[in-house]
Amino acid sequence: MADTFLLKIVTPDKDIFNGNIKRIFLKNSVGRLEILANHANMVTSTISSIVEFTDADGKDRKLFISKGIASIFNNEMTIFSESAEFSDNIDLNRAEKAKERAEKRLLEGNKYDKERAELALLRSIERINLKKMN
Repeated sequence: MADTFLLKIVTPDKDIFNGNIKRIFLKNSVGRLEILANHANMVTSTISSIVEFTDADGKDRKLFISKGIASIFNNEMTIFSESAEFSDNIDLNRAEKAKERAEKRLLEGNKYDKERAELALLRSIERINLKKMN
């Protein structure tokens, strides 16, 4: 059995990553998942979070993904996400301003705005956390 599997991370705009990895940690609405090579086929939703994986060379990598879908089939995993960014591509000032806007909307908004603001706040916090890790 192989100890690696193919990971593809795709957004509507571009392919973010395409390569073999040893393991990945990601989050869905239930909790944190660890996926290793030869995992059973499955599909799950993902939430905005920091994804951590170890590439085939043993290098640990982290990136932010927004909500999406992850599918595993025949030792290949594809994550389809609205957006995904490695730390190098995150603008910390922009993320902090997005966080401030979301916090303000939470204080002012109606139920619909509140839900959107909560999601925006989660995205901005995760981006900030990732940027500050590096």
